[in-house]
Amino acid sequence: MNQQPTMSVDVSDAQPSPDLQALRRLLLNRLALLGLILVGAVIFLALFAQWLAPHPYDFARFDRVLLMPLEHPDHLLGTDEVGRDYLSRLIYGARTSLTVSLLVQGLAVLIGVPVGAMAGYFGGHIGFVVSRLIDVMTAFPSLLFAILLISVLGGGLYSVVLALSVTGWILIARLTRAQFLALRERDFVLSAHALGVPTWRIAIRHVLPNALTPIVIAVSFGIPATIFAEAGLSFLGLGINDPLASWGKMVGVSNAYVRVYWHLALFPTLAIALTMLGCALLGDGLRDALDPRQRNRRVVSLPA
Repeated sequence: MNQQPTMSVDVSDAQPSPDLQALRRLLLNRLALLGLILVGAVIFLALFAQWLAPHPYDFARFDRVLLMPLEHPDHLLGTDEVGRDYLSRLIYGARTSLTVSLLVQGLAVLIGVPVGAMAGYFGGHIGFVVSRLIDVMTAFPSLLFAILLISVLGGGLYSVVLALSVTGWILIARLTRAQFLALRERDFVLSAHALGVPTWRIAIRHVLPNALTPIVIAVSFGIPATIFAEAGLSFLGLGINDPLASWGKMVGVSNAYVRVYWHLALFPTLAIALTMLGCALLGDGLRDALDPRQRNRRVVSLPA
């Protein structure tokens, strides 16, 4: 008996919510899962540093200066140039890096999203002024501008956050403006206008949620960039002040001893590299997981 010819048609599965689908795609991505583990380890160290660190980060033993790893049972990774436990300072350095990066990205979102939303949604004179402001701020080299501000304000945690935030909002603002420009002409926005919904409510309740995906991805890539910028400033002696632990400052101080005491540069450099790798892998995974084109589909056969 001849079989009836069939044709293949793509139909969407009856699937859970888009958020659960994105989470499933993220967890099935092995590289993204590795990045999540690395980032989670840094967050764990930052949150529980006072319990995980074997010694206070600022406690110096001048009779144990520049010990090599495993040279003393109380200092598994050795000590620094003033006798502070190196493992403890590495653990507390995770807290410093995470604090700076989250504060800078938080300020970038708080400034960039409203500015970009006003420029993209209302356009006109507002959009023109904001676009020119973004162009002017983009002309300043971010790191050099941060160095100038810290030279004026002085070093310290909050000075670093302020210096990196001055230009950190530009990318978020530009991205938000582009999203609002694209979304304000969509049918659901025009329908809300026709129904008499207030403009501010349309922007917050309807447009902003649809523009969040690229913003979240931009923040995930901005965190490692901020960590690297803070490390660079601290390496130059313009970032975090002693006795607060910072991976970049630890690398900078090690220059005078690295030919003999190799561990002083190796361990904080590895910490910075692994943290940036984890954030980059997680950012790539988020970008793929939140892409609506990646939704699972199946093929079914229907009789012709």
